[in-house]
Amino acid sequence: MKKSVFLPFIILSIILLYSCKKESIDLSTPPLLNQGASPTEKHKRIAVMAMIANVNFGLVTSTESQLVANTRRIGEAFNNNTDLKNYIGNDWKIVWGPVIATSPKSTDSFTTDNTMYIAQGKDMETGKSLYVVAIAGTNIVSKKGWTQEDFNVLSKQDWGKPNSGKISKGTSVGLDILLNMRDLSSNKTALQFFEDLNKDSTYEIACTGHSLGGALSPVMALKIIEWKEKNQLNNITISIYPIAGATPGDKEFASYAASKFVNNYFSVINSNDIVPNSWENDMYAKIPNLYNNANFNSGAGFTFPQELKTTYDAMKIGISNKQYTRIAASKEFVFSGIPNVYSATTPGTFFTEAAYQHTQGYFKNAFNFPPQVIEAIGSIMHN
Repeated sequence: MKKSVFLPFIILSIILLYSCKKESIDLSTPPLLNQGASPTEKHKRIAVMAMIANVNFGLVTSTESQLVANTRRIGEAFNNNTDLKNYIGNDWKIVWGPVIATSPKSTDSFTTDNTMYIAQGKDMETGKSLYVVAIAGTNIVSKKGWTQEDFNVLSKQDWGKPNSGKISKGTSVGLDILLNMRDLSSNKTALQFFEDLNKDSTYEIACTGHSLGGALSPVMALKIIEWKEKNQLNNITISIYPIAGATPGDKEFASYAASKFVNNYFSVINSNDIVPNSWENDMYAKIPNLYNNANFNSGAGFTFPQELKTTYDAMKIGISNKQYTRIAASKEFVFSGIPNVYSATTPGTFFTEAAYQHTQGYFKNAFNFPPQVIEAIGSIMHN
């Protein structure tokens, strides 16, 4: 697939994520719920940790060390941001990372492609130790993230276990990056970090992430589960909390992953969000018509941009025989994001509605974050 085919979708995705810092939030309207169990208070707090993994969002620096330094703001927020601490609890701390993967933005600048960290605290429901593996979404300024991970879906990679199916090549690239990340202090990978914990203690590992992180968190969790099974660590619980993630693998992989996740899979997706509607065939086919009905734009709806039709059709043909399938779709919390309201001075478009549904729709219609928590997330992501 030529770069020109990917470019319009990259532009669209940039608009989606950029809105996370720009849109105002109206929390007055209750969510519309379709299926699955709604997020618990524990789930909501894990979701906050997923969002702040995007600490290097939009940041371009002259050195890689500057990118590393900026990630320390996550730990500072755990320690010093009163609104964040009041919401998630006072006992949370960073125990691994944050670790980033970077690439040149130009001949004299760098950007972050992937970010992951591990935080430790207490499960507010049980009081037991909880480790949260938080994975960032696509960075707006990362060309590598867009081309090599998000839209690299026209080929697949074997998972590597019997009857385990295949994941997209892009998901495989992203997973390899995460598995090879090393904490700067200990020089250990995430799996090596867990390997060093007390084998007899009882704790939970929760994997989470938004957008690209929503596609990578299930596969990262699956690697941790396979490590757990290999070491017969039955005292450890692995849970998965993906948010707004695209479909990572094919039908056989979805079945394999669901058999491992059992009742510990808590995906959240917005039926009006184009990202989780990619790349499963039936869901992907809905994208052009998501916003053209009377619920949007004061009854006028939004038309899918004609200039993207050729690109969309090419991608539709490209994925038609890939059998991409949602993991445990019946267990996902699927909600219908309430349409945004636009004014005469700031009219909406297909792009702006897609942006709103991918970000603000989750904040206000799925997790119902308090305004001060949304402000705390925004301050951490602001660069």
